[in-house]
Amino acid sequence: MIQPDKLQASLIGQRLLESGLLSEEKLVEALQLQTETGLLLGEICLLKGWLPYAGLKECLPPMRSRLGERLMGLGYIDMDQLWLAILEQRHCGEKLGEILVRRGWVDRQVIEEVVANKVTPKRVRTQRRSRNAKLIVRASTTKH
Repeated sequence: MIQPDKLQASLIGQRLLESGLLSEEKLVEALQLQTETGLLLGEICLLKGWLPYAGLKECLPPMRSRLGERLMGLGYIDMDQLWLAILEQRHCGEKLGEILVRRGWVDRQVIEEVVANKVTPKRVRTQRRSRNAKLIVRASTTKH
């Protein structure tokens, strides 16, 4: 496990090199793509599949809690949804919460509650029960 406080560099590219998660060749390629696309260096490395999200997160300096991270941590969205929304945000300039609501991934009320720090984690059990119920129904109908 990488210890971010042990990394000396302040720039994410240097931190990724120091941690051994990214080679110099890939860093040069990512920096070139960054100038062409306007994406963040970490976004490029994730999209290219060069490093896992957990590795990138460990190399990032401590950040304030962001809406997307909080929604992901609470179970409302997954990593793919977050990155798609962030990429869309870069192109249209719309607020992340508005994009998530428009796409139907999160209810507006949840966004408001997360922003106000009054939200509870999404209930994963409900989804599991419904899946199990479907399996039970299928099993019972195939036996007859």
